[in-house]
Amino acid sequence: MLCVCATTLSLWITTYTQPSGLMELYSAWSGRVGANAFIPSEKVQQLFNDMQLYPSKSEVLEMLRCAQQCAHRSTPNYLTFGEFCVFATELKRCVDKGLSRPAQLSRLLERDGEEKRRTRRKVSKGLPKPEVFLGGSCNPTTWRQDVAIPLLKDLGITYYNPQVSDWAPELIEKEHIAKQNAAILLFVIDNQTRNTASTVEVAFFSGLRRSLMLVVEPYPPSGCEIGGETLSDDELEDLAAGQQAMQVLAERQEIPVFRSVSLAVNGIAKVLWKNVSVHELQSVKSSPQISDRLMKLREAFDAVDLDRTGEISLKNVRLAFWILNNRNLPLSDLRSAGVLEKEAKENVPFENLRVNFDQFCAIVAEFKTNQERWNPSPVRSMKSVSPSFITNQQLSYDVFLGGSTENTTWRDDVAIPLLKNHGLKYVMPPSSQWTKQMLHSSVNLADRSRVLLFVITNTSRSLAELCMVAYCIGLGFDVVLYIELLTEQSIINGKEISKSAVKDYNRGRMYLKDLAVREGVPVFDSISVAVEFAATKCLKSSTNL
Repeated sequence: MLCVCATTLSLWITTYTQPSGLMELYSAWSGRVGANAFIPSEKVQQLFNDMQLYPSKSEVLEMLRCAQQCAHRSTPNYLTFGEFCVFATELKRCVDKGLSRPAQLSRLLERDGEEKRRTRRKVSKGLPKPEVFLGGSCNPTTWRQDVAIPLLKDLGITYYNPQVSDWAPELIEKEHIAKQNAAILLFVIDNQTRNTASTVEVAFFSGLRRSLMLVVEPYPPSGCEIGGETLSDDELEDLAAGQQAMQVLAERQEIPVFRSVSLAVNGIAKVLWKNVSVHELQSVKSSPQISDRLMKLREAFDAVDLDRTGEISLKNVRLAFWILNNRNLPLSDLRSAGVLEKEAKENVPFENLRVNFDQFCAIVAEFKTNQERWNPSPVRSMKSVSPSFITNQQLSYDVFLGGSTENTTWRDDVAIPLLKNHGLKYVMPPSSQWTKQMLHSSVNLADRSRVLLFVITNTSRSLAELCMVAYCIGLGFDVVLYIELLTEQSIINGKEISKSAVKDYNRGRMYLKDLAVREGVPVFDSISVAVEFAATKCLKSSTNL
């Protein structure tokens, strides 16, 4: 396997003469760690300081953890040169663009004479058109009345509050209209409720790229009580996984996530008064997501590394570069890439060269550091548009087998045999552990599949899986769904679940089912029928190509 060692770097870096490009990065690297191929964690912050970049200790720790996850290594104790290039380039962009600190609420809410004279729009009783819809956690939370509503009233911003003391069925339609008409959707996902329906709803709106803002309060690792019930550690793990999945999916679409409701109102005011898109609210995020850039490179790399060898061809380097930047990287540019110079000189045919992830990071950095701004585009569906060098065969599996993974064998027992009988190619999520990287990889695999079959069983809580389904529906993917409700006899991880828990988890399932029906997604009550339907769609699709 090829690797980017210091000797290789010294050979190819000399071809790159821009003082503000990789020469500067390599000079700082060699000055701090010499000829070493990696820099230990205790020297990382000093290395950034050498370049007049000053990330906090927590940001450096996040970089190290992200690099560990992206490289699939067992320790977060070092960075490679390619990883450093990515982080340094992105950190410099954040500093240059003033994205290192959240905007101050008091300054943002200052209004000139014209803004002070803004007339307050009234919400029509029959057809509500609020500026802000206040979604998310309800009883027993009081964030709406205590924080959001007073701030919004002071600013003259209209809102719709779905949390009422006397709920009636006719409010369902009114709430739906308010969501459709609101300029901004503010969702607060706290740790006082299970949030099963709200997290699914957020994932769906994220896929739609609605003007959405989030406030997320993470669940504690233990000792959490909901509705007078102390939750087990395994339930807390599932709740945290669902919450993380929702947040990762939202951030893929550049949905801002805030630390507090007041900071979110800060962002609302900026959007409404400064004509700024929600998706451009980088400056009011809780902190710059430096590590997300390396994640984007990792997911682009994994999307084309179908055989999971850890190396990709130059053709797939170009494909991954297009996924990141929505533009072609000509072969002539790759021929001049310094990172490939040494290998090309060793009589290796250029077209046979293969690139590992660290080399890929260095290549991307080499072609991006000269640009004024590096901000990889939000993840797009490759079904909608593709460059000329990508073929349909490269992009497609037949069926993505998503859904529940714990305590179930529906894939091996039902789905895979049926798909094999039809001669169809299938793919599954890379792991049953819902880590951030696993979620990114799963979305990429789903994006490369003709039909997405999701099976939600009653053998697990499946919160992250519910979010994944809703997100894919929002993106407009071709989804087929089978979903089971929990019962009072359901056993999860060897434990009975309470009546209140059954009610909460089924609320999320019912919301997803209703959403699917509303969006025209077929929902089945038999796994085998769902698989056959998905297979038929694939066969018809192949015939029409």
